[in-house]
Amino acid sequence: MPLDLHGWNFRQARGANTVADHIRVLSEAITQIPDAYRAKIWIRVDGAGATHDLVEHMKSLNTTRRTVRFTVGWKITDIDEAAIAKLPPAPGRPLSARTAGCTRTLTSPN
Repeated sequence: MPLDLHGWNFRQARGANTVADHIRVLSEAITQIPDAYRAKIWIRVDGAGATHDLVEHMKSLNTTRRTVRFTVGWKITDIDEAAIAKLPPAPGRPLSARTAGCTRTLTSPN
């Protein structure tokens, strides 16, 4: 039962599109899911929601009665790829953000 909130307008309120707004909208969306379907929830967030606070909030939604999985991602552009290529090598860092045209995403470890 996917709920697409992509069209919600956050720009109506002053200071909108903050992590507090994202958490509020996510909470409102979850309350729309019938109780019988809240045991397993999959959340997909684009780059606008790519904040540590939102990720921590989504991780905190896991309980003994509910499993929450999520992805946070965005399309990697050529500009992003060029910026990533300028980073110094680091253990665990992929050589390229793209692999066979796929976009990397941050996924819950749960």
